[in-house]
Amino acid sequence: MKQKNNPAQILKDKQDKLNWQNFNFLENMLVFATMRTMPGRNAPQESGVHFRITLDSQNDAICILFKIDRDHCKNDPLIRDQSSKRPDYMSLYIDSNSCICTIIEMKGTSSDELKRGILQIVKLRDILKAEISDHLPTKLKIKFQGILLTPFNSRPPKTEIAEEAAKGFIILPIQYKNKAELYPYVSKLNKQIDKYNHQEFTESNTSFLEKFLTTRALPKRVQDKYYSKNFSNSQDREGIYINYLLPNDTDYITLFSNRQFIEINMEENEYMKEIIEELKLLNLIDRLAIKFSNRQISNYDN
Repeated sequence: MKQKNNPAQILKDKQDKLNWQNFNFLENMLVFATMRTMPGRNAPQESGVHFRITLDSQNDAICILFKIDRDHCKNDPLIRDQSSKRPDYMSLYIDSNSCICTIIEMKGTSSDELKRGILQIVKLRDILKAEISDHLPTKLKIKFQGILLTPFNSRPPKTEIAEEAAKGFIILPIQYKNKAELYPYVSKLNKQIDKYNHQEFTESNTSFLEKFLTTRALPKRVQDKYYSKNFSNSQDREGIYINYLLPNDTDYITLFSNRQFIEINMEENEYMKEIIEELKLLNLIDRLAIKFSNRQISNYDN
């Protein structure tokens, strides 16, 4: 195997830097935006507030927290339009019945900043809707909502929140002085009348699939036979194409999608059964008609 095409070395060399030359918006988000998420889906304090998302151990689900506002990389933003508003985080919650995208913005007490927070949430919602429509199967049904997290002495912009609610987009204002637990508010569709009720949950073990998706995405594509057959680097390229390294640091899988289907290409090995079982628990194979194709290990030894 050539060293430059060695999946383990590719992951080892991964840097916290987006790659717009080779990846589109969704790919950059899936490959890089989980790198700085704190263990346990913890968001550090900002503007006097912070939160965590503790997945209920009784629920067969995954929840991935994405860091959207790359404040640590001022010259490397995920939303590149400098005039655009960028929210702080986004959670993707999936169980057997739901696929919910919750955009989370953390603000202090400034009235102007709170109104700006609504614009930031709406902006990402619009970008995600467009990108998903362009690159993922039409069968994928994602519900969008927002959370504006602020201290107790703030005054959430009720007019702007009501205007969005009238359009069918719920942004739930949550005021809390300590670390808010957002699991109950990202794992269901919120209503405009919902109020925050603080609860404590016991952290469940991170599922194989969730850990795999958040820590094993490769920052470059392995150029194997599947790549040669399916990938096009044209400017109007449709879909996503991401390689993930399996825990044995040898095998990898390819996640390939377009507007018609999602396909997982991998060698039949000890991890395939676990991946299929977790996808079945989430009802994703049936909901998205996910296909599997077999890859021989020798295919990537170019």
